[in-house]
Amino acid sequence: MFGVDVASGSVRRLTDQSSGVPFVSDRDPAWSPGRDRIVFMSSDAVTPTRLPVVSAAGAPVAELPVEGATPVWLDASTVVCSLHRLGPGGTFDRADLVAVEVPGGGVHPITAVAPGEYLAEPAWHPTSGLVATLSVEDPVTMAWLGQRLVVADPTSVAAAAGGGVPLGTSDLVELAAGHQWPAGPAWSPDGTRLAFSATRPCATTSPDGIPVLQMDVAVLTLATGVLTWVTDDTAGDYDDGLNDGSPAFSPDGRWLAWVRGHEDDWTRIMVDRLDHPDPPRVLLDDRHWFRWGLAW
Repeated sequence: MFGVDVASGSVRRLTDQSSGVPFVSDRDPAWSPGRDRIVFMSSDAVTPTRLPVVSAAGAPVAELPVEGATPVWLDASTVVCSLHRLGPGGTFDRADLVAVEVPGGGVHPITAVAPGEYLAEPAWHPTSGLVATLSVEDPVTMAWLGQRLVVADPTSVAAAAGGGVPLGTSDLVELAAGHQWPAGPAWSPDGTRLAFSATRPCATTSPDGIPVLQMDVAVLTLATGVLTWVTDDTAGDYDDGLNDGSPAFSPDGRWLAWVRGHEDDWTRIMVDRLDHPDPPRVLLDDRHWFRWGLAW
């Protein structure tokens, strides 16, 4: 896990698993509300996934023994993450959002979804609610049925996290309907805008005439319903085949960062001032590395 200075582009390493055996992966960091701690997901090929908490300088603070993914902070003492659940057959057949106590590690369910429903990539704002991706598959045939963005109101989330009744899918409201594979939701600091990525046809068609699909980043203004594409290759504005994703707002809400590149191959970090017409600039570029999971 690394930190990047936005002004200079200098890089600082926060965790070092380079000598770990077996291979260890640290990813999906999230700042605490006071910006003094970072929670992230750590996994390897042997031990279960866990959620370490470190200081802003990278010093260990706690290790949450929860096999969760994509953690975010609900408040200064609570983390929300996605947690797979076992079905009657002994296999994972759903994924819920749970609240985890910091540093104790106690778990309280926020949702109770049905088989074939998978909640992931939560993003929290105290006045706008808990947004996440909801992927659905047929629990019998395992056929993939689609993915959408859903949100739960903050009062219901706080009640469930405090030990109340978990929320069902019917308690979740869809946002930004009509987009293919929406992912990576991120609230603006004031909770009035939501950034996310979605798959769209780009300017290039394959040899069979079907448009090539790739991910672009959009910002939705909740009050008006206006959706603005921050990246847009439907007109061939940049090289085809590059996916944009993992958006993150700056603390003042004026800038948006995201990654652009090829999945599991390489990505560069892009930044754009949303209230200014200048084109986005490359903050960090090295085509030998794959980067994802930004947190500004």
